[in-house]
Amino acid sequence: MEREGQERIESYLMRRVVIVVVLLFLLSGCWDLEEADRMDYVHGIGVDYKNDKVTVYIQIVNLGTLGNTEGGSSGESDQVTIASASADNINSAVFNIYKSAQRRLYWGHDTFVILTEEALEQNLMKNALDLIDRYRETRYRIRIFSTKDDLEGLLKASPAFDGSPIFTRLTDIDNTYEQSSRIKDISIRELLISLHEPGHNGMIPAVGITDNTWETEKEPKQMIESVGVAIATPNNFNGFITGDDINGLRWMQRDSKRNNVSVYKDGKPASEVIIVKPKVSFDITKKGEKVIFNATVNAKGIINEVLQDIDQKFLVKELEKNIKKEIMQTYKKALEIDADIYRLSEKLYRRDLKTWKKIEKKGEIKLDENSLQVKVNIDLVNSKLNNIKPIVE
Repeated sequence: MEREGQERIESYLMRRVVIVVVLLFLLSGCWDLEEADRMDYVHGIGVDYKNDKVTVYIQIVNLGTLGNTEGGSSGESDQVTIASASADNINSAVFNIYKSAQRRLYWGHDTFVILTEEALEQNLMKNALDLIDRYRETRYRIRIFSTKDDLEGLLKASPAFDGSPIFTRLTDIDNTYEQSSRIKDISIRELLISLHEPGHNGMIPAVGITDNTWETEKEPKQMIESVGVAIATPNNFNGFITGDDINGLRWMQRDSKRNNVSVYKDGKPASEVIIVKPKVSFDITKKGEKVIFNATVNAKGIINEVLQDIDQKFLVKELEKNIKKEIMQTYKKALEIDADIYRLSEKLYRRDLKTWKKIEKKGEIKLDENSLQVKVNIDLVNSKLNNIKPIVE
């Protein structure tokens, strides 16, 4: 009897173990997932507005190019495929693309969104952000850009040596920012924060296409370049600031690493200096109802090239003057389009909430050319300070 009872217990325990194992297999199975080779992976999105319709472009990258030497193409298939469709809104345009899609489109690998000037003028930024925020596959890490150039051309541009389009100025800008910190990229998350904080100005890096700098042995090569920024609020598009007018931003943005400044003497190039890791601090003062923002920029300078005999004192003075001029030029250009490019309203909000509440209107404060005062301190280091002359004369 005892033996039979023991056998029954062992049989019962064995059945329990088998049931648990079967359940584990069932629970861990990815039954609702699509097969990877039956999907196309969206790498980038473009939004345009033309002919009274919203046009959406999607860039699909051939991920097989990542497996080739140096990330280049094997030449056997296209690296990039562009699909586009138009409708009355972004979501409907996407569904029009679905009509001819041969495989499921997966959006979880999307890395960037580009909005054209026309799209920004129609306030499609707001619509695009709303759709990305709600859709389950997209992420806040997506970078956002703006452009005045041809959107389809931007999406088709590829790196030098026919490298993988996975690594372009739209997706791998951090790689070049360490070398030249002119304009910092921004994610969807960062843009949403800036739009909701006092000042409500969102800066979107602007990109364009150039064929004047790079070329192969056969022809000029179209490359993506940073050209400036677009500035917008939740309900309004202020405009673009590009070219030399945006140079002041590089001294005022966080995490700036390395930038170049040219110094002239008697109207001729005298020296090239690398300015590293500028740090800006603000002191806010009040004069009656007026608020003054006193910005101090401290940075180190490394002499990279000497083209004329120059005095160190002269060099430092010119560097400080040039940087201050750039900062104020960008600030004034932003005022022309009613933009607070250095987010001064937010700084007052965080430093002196009582004063901010007294003078703000719809989350913004009135600024003029005299609202910002700038002081620049440059400390020259390395690069043969005792010999500020050309190496060969």
